[in-house]
Amino acid sequence: MEVMRGLAFVLVAAVALGWSQPAVADVVTAQTAAPAPHWAKSIEVIDDGAPVMLGPDSESRRRGTIGAGTRLGFTRRVFGKGCSTGVWCQTSEELFICETHVKPSPSPPGPRVDELASSGSRLPQRYAFIRFAGTRAYAHPSDYFRNDYIEAFGKGFGIVVTGEQVYEGVEFVRTRRHLWVESGSVHFVDGSAFSGVRLAPGKPLDVAWVSRRPAKVYERPQGRVVKRLDRHTLVHIEASKGVWSKLVGGGWMKTAALARAERVEPPEGVEPTDRWIDIHVERQVLVAYEGSTPLFATLVSTGKDTKQSETPLGLFQIWVKLAYSDMDDIDRTDVPKNYSIQDVPWVQFFKGSYGFHAAFWHNDFGHRRSHGCINLSPKDARYLFTFTQPILRSGWNAVLPIPEDRPTTVQIR
Repeated sequence: MEVMRGLAFVLVAAVALGWSQPAVADVVTAQTAAPAPHWAKSIEVIDDGAPVMLGPDSESRRRGTIGAGTRLGFTRRVFGKGCSTGVWCQTSEELFICETHVKPSPSPPGPRVDELASSGSRLPQRYAFIRFAGTRAYAHPSDYFRNDYIEAFGKGFGIVVTGEQVYEGVEFVRTRRHLWVESGSVHFVDGSAFSGVRLAPGKPLDVAWVSRRPAKVYERPQGRVVKRLDRHTLVHIEASKGVWSKLVGGGWMKTAALARAERVEPPEGVEPTDRWIDIHVERQVLVAYEGSTPLFATLVSTGKDTKQSETPLGLFQIWVKLAYSDMDDIDRTDVPKNYSIQDVPWVQFFKGSYGFHAAFWHNDFGHRRSHGCINLSPKDARYLFTFTQPILRSGWNAVLPIPEDRPTTVQIR
């Protein structure tokens, strides 16, 4: 199962919302409006996904979007175009948000505390998949008994669960869209436990993973089998000689049974302190670098080896980072089965709607599986999201890099 449909709704939204990579920061000379109330210590966002601009103008370049409940520091109110009140709030970070999206707050700046967020889990929310085709969702549990439903979910559709309730002896779960589903119709998931490895600077890039199961460890080439390793087992390679690889600490394995990380030089234009990512499609291995220093390596699942699902090869830059993104292909009629998943976390697009994201519905990392995106385990997706530039601030839904951020380069080969 995969949650990307090639160049789809993300591109449409990007065009409609003016999401494009800006060339330089806007220079702002705006007339100051009347001050905010004297008691206001911040401005609180009241519209989820409120756009934040580089200038006090709806046609200015967009920096990102902010979640409802987030409180921002601000310096002044200024006049500008494209806001129905004619006034924009300039934040302490010299960004601008239309006054209709905020209200004064006596509380200091800070993100909204999400009581629904999961703690101690691999995933930031509780996710479940629909067990049966045609599972019905209701505005209230009582509607279940009248069969008065709002929509029907397909088998395998993914939902975010925000609550549970027993009503008239029947157990229900509540989705983040505030609909109710009979709990026996869903199963909860926490995603794969697989994760990559952080690399100490100066150490050799000698890591590899077992890509076939079972994989034999030999005493010597063509010698006695001393043990077998499960798929995804991490090993360290001392040397490779043709079809055989010698392990650190002793033992030999067939090179074809391993997916090994390979060190490469930075692409042209990457500076010594820039962060960038290399993905080898044949090996299904990702290595994250700072300049020429590898800092992280892991297995991925790229697009299937078909014309419709191939992951694009080439050199790209991450153009937007999203805390969550709904993904679906429910409009397609040329596929045998549609998918729909709410709030896929840690999404980073590098070419149109091709990007990195957590894939919590499979454990097939190291094999091609997606419809074009690069699937990561939940732990790896979270790590890579914090590794790349720029950082998504707490309370923000999305951020669009600008040149000053030194956006992360992605090389796929």
